[in-house]
Amino acid sequence: MIFGVLDKAYRNIWVPFFGRVLVLFVKQIEGKSLDSKPTYIIKDIAIQSNSERLEDK
Repeated sequence: MIFGVLDKAYRNIWVPFFGRVLVLFVKQIEGKSLDSKPTYIIKDIAIQSNSERLEDK
């Protein structure tokens, strides 16, 4: 339960907030301006275990 709350807080609060703050410093960090508007979407990626990969072969 606590991990679900932390996960939602990370995805919905921390990443967008920190991302917007970081965008303010992109020109100084990278030496050039952004080409496109950044997105703050984190997608779930299913990671297969080694045993599942071996079974697929």
